[in-house]
Amino acid sequence: MKKTCLLPALLFLSQCARQPTTPAQPLWQQAPQPRYAATPPPVTYSPPPANAAPRGHYLWHRSSSVRTQSLGSGAELHEFSARGVSETAEVRVVVFDSQRCSLRVLDQPSANAGSGVITPLMRSAGALAGVNGGFFHPDFRPLGLMISDGRRAGQFTRTSLVSGSFLMIGQEPYLVWNAEFLGESGVSQMLQAGPRLVDNGFALTSLNRTKHATRTFIATDGKRQWALGTVRGVTLAGLGELLASPGVLPGLQAQRALNLDGGRSTAFYARTPGGRELAEPGWSTVRNYLAVVPSVR
Repeated sequence: MKKTCLLPALLFLSQCARQPTTPAQPLWQQAPQPRYAATPPPVTYSPPPANAAPRGHYLWHRSSSVRTQSLGSGAELHEFSARGVSETAEVRVVVFDSQRCSLRVLDQPSANAGSGVITPLMRSAGALAGVNGGFFHPDFRPLGLMISDGRRAGQFTRTSLVSGSFLMIGQEPYLVWNAEFLGESGVSQMLQAGPRLVDNGFALTSLNRTKHATRTFIATDGKRQWALGTVRGVTLAGLGELLASPGVLPGLQAQRALNLDGGRSTAFYARTPGGRELAEPGWSTVRNYLAVVPSVR
């Protein structure tokens, strides 16, 4: 698919940069993250990767109004249609602030649990929303490294498919590319997946443009805004360009985005403060899920 770009190991710390109206102590000085925070985060992003498409090529736009529902703790579910040059897509995305919500990897080790297990798992976790997670082997072992509430399964993998990771250090989430990964110390939640879709705000051009499917993704604006979502009927290249197109995702301009398992594995869950649930379990049993839960700070 593509060759992983070598970026400064501290670049992804800017995903957590605060946006105060008055000066505040930098996050890298506050959080106990010595392995990932030896020096202050950079002020600006690095130049676009060599395999990035110019932003002028991103012609995705919303083709319907946005239907928005509050999920509590500042998280919102947005549903809308989008159109590109040669593709159309149905988008369902949950956008949230990492100061008010956190992310958990929910391990699901039973190969016979059925796809409907997403609902009791999310209820048990107290989740506001969630999606299916990473890839897995035919014998149901995780493909890549998975850490769920400190419990480890699988092995760290470096391939064109498994090219990045979501991880939690303390209370802060990160999207980390393989070349930036500094080890498991202090990591409480982690999920390897791929391929990378957006880097430094640019969609990657090495992604497939022929196979349309339902996709699952995680994205961040490089500050405090994060998104989990599913997109129906789009290529990987189209998904990257949709996420990088200005103004398409409500309340978030993606600086980094990572593809999760999709196709028959695609699953989605959301719950409103009134207890109404929206659950689309997908067609197959999956090994793990990513859940948005209210933060405890």
